[in-house]
Amino acid sequence: MSLRVRCICIFGLWILTALARAELSPEPIPSVKTLPSDYPDTWIFAHDANFQSLVTGKVIVLDVAAETNEYKGMIDAAQMASFIESKHQPLLYVAESFYDRSTRGKRTDVVTIYDKSTLAIVGEIPIANNHRAQIVLNKNAMQLIDDDKFLLVYGFTPAQSVIVIDTEQRKVVNEISTAGCAMAYPAGKRGFMSLCSDGGALAIQIDDSGKEIERHTVASFFSVDDDPLFDKAVYMDQTAYFVSYLGRVQGIDLSGSVPKLLDTWSLVSDEEAEQNWRPGGWQITAADNDNNLYVIMHENGYNGSHKFGGEQVWVFDTKTQKKISTVSLNKNAFAIEMTNSKQPYLTVTNVEMGMDIYSASGEFLKYINVGDAAMPIMLHAVR
Repeated sequence: MSLRVRCICIFGLWILTALARAELSPEPIPSVKTLPSDYPDTWIFAHDANFQSLVTGKVIVLDVAAETNEYKGMIDAAQMASFIESKHQPLLYVAESFYDRSTRGKRTDVVTIYDKSTLAIVGEIPIANNHRAQIVLNKNAMQLIDDDKFLLVYGFTPAQSVIVIDTEQRKVVNEISTAGCAMAYPAGKRGFMSLCSDGGALAIQIDDSGKEIERHTVASFFSVDDDPLFDKAVYMDQTAYFVSYLGRVQGIDLSGSVPKLLDTWSLVSDEEAEQNWRPGGWQITAADNDNNLYVIMHENGYNGSHKFGGEQVWVFDTKTQKKISTVSLNKNAFAIEMTNSKQPYLTVTNVEMGMDIYSASGEFLKYINVGDAAMPIMLHAVR
């Protein structure tokens, strides 16, 4: 190539480079976007336990209906954290634990408060004595009651308790012993129910300062040996629905201070029982706004298969107690949630820890990858 041709080529490349640079405007630094304080009803929170590195768990904000850019943001949730969104304030709460040498050393338990728009930390509530239960993710390890005035945090030392936090004062105001009984299911005007190891329940009401004023026990109503209940309830109005390992449904009316047991019914027909169809997975149930119950189901179940997920989601009308549809899944489900949107989406964390999105009628719509090492085993619909 002659010198002249080389010069022309170099000059041409220089011109093209200059034009390309001229088309790019400088990116502002820092570049920060904000979210709406009132999230759209097609958004969900995907709580990633991150078992490969528990100190870096997180809660991911996703729009499952978006065609692109489903990932809206993320907040930290360390060491088997609990998470809940406030209904009445633009706030997110995370109960988490830290050690001063990352994985060892002095432990500190706190409730971290995040702003929904910026996902910035706006407060922190210390939990004295570090009694917060560090357990695999469970919605009822932390709940809001009384129009979000009180935050209830499940405690375990291994003595069991419920820690009462005043969200307005941002401090712990009480710790209530619930010996032999676990979790906090909102109940009554200002209280909660816990499930007990004898197959019964405990119900407690508090006053406007967070002090206990009522305590009621419910005699054993399920067998913890022969057919225990999953501890993950789904609410429809003020009725909590629990399902058992063998597919029995137990509704409990929690509108008053004393829980009222409703008649039990079965998810499975006699023929399906012979085929050992059973519920399974982690977050095994969900509900839509029409009071339909969604349950992860698997065939050929056996003692111990209750954690392995399932190949179908069965949908039941809780009024007629009949199955109204079956969703056959692309990949077995481990956790499910329904969005609160007018056209609800069935959101599935599959056993490979990816997220599959279906219409309520069961049509597969899309797959969302929330990270190669992510484990979003607890899903929360935007309230």
